[in-house]
Amino acid sequence: MTHMANKWISIKKLKAHEFHTTLRRLHKKENTWARRFEILSELETNAIQHFIKLCSQILLSYLVLTSLREGNFLKVSVQNFEASVPAAYFLATSSFLYLMSAVSFCHLSVAVSLKANECGKMLLPGFSTSIFGLLRGKKDDISLGLTMYSNSFLREKLPTSSFLSFAMLLGIFAMLIPVGAFGYLLLTQQIEIMLDATVPIVERIAVLAGSALAALSFAYVFLFHLPLPTKKHVNGIRWNFLYYLPNGRHPRIDHWIGRN
Repeated sequence: MTHMANKWISIKKLKAHEFHTTLRRLHKKENTWARRFEILSELETNAIQHFIKLCSQILLSYLVLTSLREGNFLKVSVQNFEASVPAAYFLATSSFLYLMSAVSFCHLSVAVSLKANECGKMLLPGFSTSIFGLLRGKKDDISLGLTMYSNSFLREKLPTSSFLSFAMLLGIFAMLIPVGAFGYLLLTQQIEIMLDATVPIVERIAVLAGSALAALSFAYVFLFHLPLPTKKHVNGIRWNFLYYLPNGRHPRIDHWIGRN
């Protein structure tokens, strides 16, 4: 008996497939191209806003950490009043926030891919999916300011629009470098505290957990996008098939149960 060769599929693609299989369960009126585009546009917008919100909180954490830290404490002085808190607890909390930002980035990555694939399905002369979203009332849309355009009759002598679009894309990815650098800062500073023998054991445990969260954030994003080996889930395929039978009976059902 021949077995299907293992396929390499990323978790990102599996989540995208899960989105489409769920969408197919909706009413046919909800599963048109225009409605799918509307759903994905809103999903992408919300994902961007959520990720930017977390990045703003990360920036605030960085400012607090670099401006208030003195040794192993964060100190705030107001006139004659001074308050301090162990930096270990703040670093551990910031590491959890960093992990949530990693999950949010993966969510945004899937949303952007889903919309891009959906836009690629509508190939009509002179039709622009970005302008279509603008005409549908999408707020804060900058489609008319983007350099990419759809025109079958004219072509640039110099690839100006392609160059500007590529430069803009590089700029967007460059904005992620500080986010990654903050994760590295969290990891190194917590390791530094953890190796300090004068730090209480409770604080060392806190930074140990925080270091694990910071390291997990990098691994999470990497493994989420990395194609991984998969195989057929034979039992899942069989029982899902039986679910749709009127009586739930199949000629080989007793054999399958016996094998389980």
